Amino acid sequence: MTIINVTQARSNLYKIVDSVLDDETVTIVSKRGNVVMISENDWEGIKETLYLMGDPEFAKDVAEARNTPLSEREVWN
Repeated sequence: MTIINVTQARSNLYKIVDSVLDDETVTIVSKRGNVVMISENDWEGIKETLYLMGDPEFAKDVAEARNTPLSEREVWN
């Protein structure tokens, strides 16, 4: 993870965007607080994970799958 101040971020925005798109997380530090820059693809993945983890039925399905031996699991094509 790269940590830079807001002045550096302003002068190197294109380079930072390229770094983020190459799967690097960038933290931009300012006097008012910090900002984390991630790719849109990573953000969509985080939102999907949060949604699924908030679904009690999904949690039950995952627990059930963990307790099912591999030989008894259903195969999806």
